[in-house]
Amino acid sequence: MRRNGKKLVIGLLALAFVAFLAGPALSGGTLTITGTVNDDNQIVTDDGKVYDVVDTEKGGEVTENVDKKVKATGTVEESEGKMMISITEYEILE
Repeated sequence: MRRNGKKLVIGLLALAFVAFLAGPALSGGTLTITGTVNDDNQIVTDDGKVYDVVDTEKGGEVTENVDKKVKATGTVEESEGKMMISITEYEILE
């Protein structure tokens, strides 16, 4: 019985750790992503995640760089099943 209790505690701690790491991305936190800008005003990361770029001053600057790789930081939120990034700063990598 004692052994199962330890496994349960370890499992709960692991789950809490994963939730802690994923929390900012799911709750509108600041996140930095790296990916390629496409002609649909999106950034597509190397692992295939798609972020719609919110129409802001910085977002407009980023979306002018179609087919270029960028590193973008901003607030990420989910809206209608889509990930949206409101860019606060960025860097062109290519």
